[in-house]
Amino acid sequence: MKKLFLLLLILSPAILSAATLHYYSEGKKIELSEDFSSYTFIKNTEVKTTFEIPSGVKVRQSKEGIFILEKIDTASREKLQKNGILFPAYRTANGQIRNLTGRIYVKLAGGLDEAAARKWCKNNNLNFIKLYKYAPGWFVASTGSQNPVRLSAKFVEEKLAAAAEPSFFVKLQKRAYVPSDTFFPKQWHLHNDGTDTSLTGPDHAHVAEAWELLKAFTGEIGGKGIRLAIADDGFDLDHEDFKDKFLPGYDFCDNDDIPDYDPWNYDMHGTCCAGVAAAVTDNDKGVAGACPDCSIIPIRLDFYYDELDTSGLNAFEFAAENGADIISNSWGPADNYEPQDMTAPLKELVANITSTGGRHGRGIIITFAGGNGDEPIETDGFASNPNVFAIGASRADAMRCSYSDYGEPLDFMAPSSDYDEESYEQYDGIWTVDNTGRDGYNDKDIYYGDPNGNYTNDFSGTSSACPLAAGIIALVLYANPCLTRDEVYDLLAATSDKIGDVDYENGFNSYYGHGRINACEAVKKALETAGRDVSQATCGGEIKVLENGENTVTCDMGDSGDSGDSGDSGDSGDTEPDQDAEPETDSDTIPDSDETSESDSDETVTDEDVAPEPDSDTPETKKKSSGCSLTVL
Repeated sequence: MKKLFLLLLILSPAILSAATLHYYSEGKKIELSEDFSSYTFIKNTEVKTTFEIPSGVKVRQSKEGIFILEKIDTASREKLQKNGILFPAYRTANGQIRNLTGRIYVKLAGGLDEAAARKWCKNNNLNFIKLYKYAPGWFVASTGSQNPVRLSAKFVEEKLAAAAEPSFFVKLQKRAYVPSDTFFPKQWHLHNDGTDTSLTGPDHAHVAEAWELLKAFTGEIGGKGIRLAIADDGFDLDHEDFKDKFLPGYDFCDNDDIPDYDPWNYDMHGTCCAGVAAAVTDNDKGVAGACPDCSIIPIRLDFYYDELDTSGLNAFEFAAENGADIISNSWGPADNYEPQDMTAPLKELVANITSTGGRHGRGIIITFAGGNGDEPIETDGFASNPNVFAIGASRADAMRCSYSDYGEPLDFMAPSSDYDEESYEQYDGIWTVDNTGRDGYNDKDIYYGDPNGNYTNDFSGTSSACPLAAGIIALVLYANPCLTRDEVYDLLAATSDKIGDVDYENGFNSYYGHGRINACEAVKKALETAGRDVSQATCGGEIKVLENGENTVTCDMGDSGDSGDSGDSGDSGDTEPDQDAEPETDSDTIPDSDETSESDSDETVTDEDVAPEPDSDTPETKKKSSGCSLTVL
């Protein structure tokens, strides 16, 4: 008995006791318990680079001195603690496992500038990283050896900060099925005359009809001056079908201003999304994009090792600073995994830039792929956020794709491909741009696209539906750039086709949202709201342009694009590009099909207009019916 007691005493130091901690998010207390199945290890920068992770320890992820580790015994844990900072994982009340990043998000009351944030961090032994301009008062800092969870609770409970949250790594995944299945006649999602018997039906988004309508009223097929930001995994910047398409962008994976793709990372998703949204049209080659004359702001995210909230904060802030009208996101939390919400600072940033913090106070439109898990969209706090447009996927037979997520937060459907659940064969494939040569989905195989490997014929998922919707929204803004985000939402809801052979209650169905977007009817309505007489214009039919249309659209100016109460954050990090200058844009006027004349109104939008501050700091939300490991959808 004495030997057994002695043995227990010897073993007891190796037995870890799981502590219970908590922090606060949007006023709610979030309880966590320590979980020793994995750890975050942050290497001491002063340690020699020859330090190696102990043998037997499994490295789940690693980048720039930060590791997510598993299978750590006592000896390994002690060695790691001598060479850096080691944080255990945490388990939430519903069983989710979270790994710390060693960072903390903090919000101070009353707003602050960067100097004040740096001083506050110094006083609290934190290392300031960045102040978020469009999430007023919020900044991110690293905590060093201090536990971010404990610090978050302390700052709130001792009223040292208005809010504080730890930053966690989250499992992410790309939102597209691996494609398996020429050119405009094959792009049924843009125009489908019903003669292609390989398709499941004659449905489409009526995009080519919208081009015809815009050409009749403006002399162009649409999109000039509209800036469409696409956040994804990298882009073929020199592709033949992207000539003169790209505006300056940023690469948050390599921290430079060249957001191209890395073939070793299988970066091919972003090129496809950009092609669906805005590939060059009428150039006698390749495919057409939904918004032919749009400019693309390419933003490369780290799809293999970044926090989901940081990805969103970086992408959306860069897009807003660079004059984006729309931000398309075909990524999100992993399907059929743990529910994941946006953090509070990301929610505030999204709320700000989609209301008065972008597009001269009219709000940036953010689209998110709804998800491919055939599950409630509520589990995805990104697509279900009330300030974004959640896009589901529908087939050529006007039915919901089998994988498309559903629920009350679903907003609109857009065409995409589906697959047979037994054979996994894809059908109704989407033709789009692919990385040149053998670097994309099509490995120079005509079964998967063109023989040169520059285009693929089976892009899929809500990943494809989302940039299609974004490109259509860009045509709507070209028709009337004065529309606010909420007005765009209402316009789409009113003009979308009620597909699916299901009942819609007050224009909404939880499996189809407000229906499949109809580009032509939406553009027609936008022209009407811009003062054009569209009474003699029929989508897909005769279009007669009456003489009483105006040459330009005049807008009531709101905020000029800043959040209004955040102060000037400046360039707070070494890896961020300088964005002091307000980008130029010509998206605020609509040319007539005849020669455009000067307007006598002094309210016509120009880039030099300075807007008054908004009346309220409370952003509106979109109207709903009562009814480099990111997930690419």
